[in-house]
Amino acid sequence: MDNQGEVRTVNLDQLIGREGDQLELKIKKETDEDADARRIRDAADAKLKRTMTLMLFVFALLITGTVFAACIVVAIVGAPEDKKWACSIVTAITSGLVGYLVGQAKK
Repeated sequence: MDNQGEVRTVNLDQLIGREGDQLELKIKKETDEDADARRIRDAADAKLKRTMTLMLFVFALLITGTVFAACIVVAIVGAPEDKKWACSIVTAITSGLVGYLVGQAKK
């Protein structure tokens, strides 16, 4: 029964359409206090995950930016042998950035 006292029925044969499908039914009554605690915990977990993702993104951006800047400096004032690998790294970083931006535009 739901909160209004209605009886809801479900045809289990429709839920299991193919041979080998399995259905697991779990009914759990949650008190209001438990639901509030779960929501608070889930919100805190989501905030932590977002913070960690942001920190990782900023760290990767700083490292990549530092390498990119160092390679630009080497490509401008370095020896001819050093310019070769520096230009290769600059090209790789630039193409990766362009690929990322093109992938974002498709979403």
